Amino acid sequence: MWKTFAKSFFILFIIILGNVDSVNASTLLKSPDSLFVDRLHQIVKIKKEKKRIKQLDDLFLKNLNNGSFLTFYSFNEILKENLAPLWIKYCGQIVDKSLSSQGLELTKDWLTNLKDQEIANREVEQMLVALIQANPDQANPVELIIHWYALNQQWEKVWLQRKALDIRFKSGGKEVSDFGIACFQRQQWTLVNQIFEYLVKTYPRSPQLLNWKQLLLASREQSIQNKMVIEKTEFSNLIQSYRELRKDRGNNAGTADTYLSEARIFLYQLNQLDSAEKVYQKGIELAESNINLQAQMKLELGDVYLYAGRKYDALIQYAQVEKLVKDSPIAYEAKLKTGKLYYYTGDFELAKANFDVLKQSTQKEIANDALHLSWVIEDNSGIDTLETALKSFSTVQWLYEQKKIKEADLALEQLFKSQKGQSLEDDILYLMAQRALEKKEMSLAINLFKDIYDRFDQDIYGDDALYQYLKLTGYKDKELVLQFVNKYPSSIYLQEIRLNLTKP
Repeated sequence: MWKTFAKSFFILFIIILGNVDSVNASTLLKSPDSLFVDRLHQIVKIKKEKKRIKQLDDLFLKNLNNGSFLTFYSFNEILKENLAPLWIKYCGQIVDKSLSSQGLELTKDWLTNLKDQEIANREVEQMLVALIQANPDQANPVELIIHWYALNQQWEKVWLQRKALDIRFKSGGKEVSDFGIACFQRQQWTLVNQIFEYLVKTYPRSPQLLNWKQLLLASREQSIQNKMVIEKTEFSNLIQSYRELRKDRGNNAGTADTYLSEARIFLYQLNQLDSAEKVYQKGIELAESNINLQAQMKLELGDVYLYAGRKYDALIQYAQVEKLVKDSPIAYEAKLKTGKLYYYTGDFELAKANFDVLKQSTQKEIANDALHLSWVIEDNSGIDTLETALKSFSTVQWLYEQKKIKEADLALEQLFKSQKGQSLEDDILYLMAQRALEKKEMSLAINLFKDIYDRFDQDIYGDDALYQYLKLTGYKDKELVLQFVNKYPSSIYLQEIRLNLTKP
């Protein structure tokens, strides 16, 4: 504040003395970039080309160290005058000098400040490319453009430059590997595949080779799962890759998790239950030192038996999981699966006993599922006709669990016709809405969820149905969003609904 006052007083003093006029006084108060732009506009009006070019060069050289042509304002004015090449040239000189005198990291910080000024990406990229071309034997200019691409989240360009740098300087792949791990964390599976395929091929004797192979396999698995249409050969290739990895690393606790991945393909993708069972059993045997991994495999082995209709074998596996990892999320999931299995096969009393325990679970989704199923049993048992209908409904759900989809769809349609107006109608409608979602029949799903909410808003599927309807319609009906908040204050969806309440 004192400096500002002193400067103003000095200018006023000069004016009083008559040494400068009021126009020059205001010039002294202008910022460096404003002064630069004023002079720029004056020079571009010069008609003689040589003189104009000479004075433009002089202007940039004079302001090379004060940053006056690096602000958002001056940069845009330079572009308006079609002088981007001149900006690129002198900006490149600043970067080159900074690398020589201050080093790579401080120059990266300088680039970050340039990004904060919202300077256009294209011109900075051109400047850095020119710097690389002028210094082909140096790594630092490439590191700078990698940094710039990262600031702009242009990850594919980062990869191309990182790969080129690694090929040129034979750095052993460390920086490439670090970038690949960062891409893995961002779930950029296509890039991850390219990066680790390159590392495995380029450095076959690296001590990191097996880790790279394992990351590559995990990435390939995610890539396949995210595809809309998957060829069975892709799964077969993935299984073969897991087996090759175990051949390299040996069958031990360190490779036990690959059995989990392989077994999941047999179970959930290929529906080869016998193969899945064998792989899970081998993985369980190797995972003795990792009880959480062992418990997860036992839980999924129970699912193998569930799909195969081997009720008691499935129950044994779920019971073992509960005993192995007591009071854990996996144990709660095992208890829920136990309850569901009793429910599917008509043992409603035992099913409800399991569900009632889980209603107090700290896992909200598990508690919500248990609460729903407990209410379904409570509302539809005790009377022979109701219990008969409930057994038919649970049998349909059992068919879906066993992946007998066509048979289940037909049985559900028949049950819906016979249960119109009965206590199970909302349960049947909700299952039909879920099936419509799975089949990508969005219009039907929207109509069914809305119908359930309109007719059964106070029943167990009220908040579920309204949540699904709002989500599928993009939360456009703000009145219904507000109704949800007021009507279902204890819903597990409340936080998400509130987030969308204020969105336009």
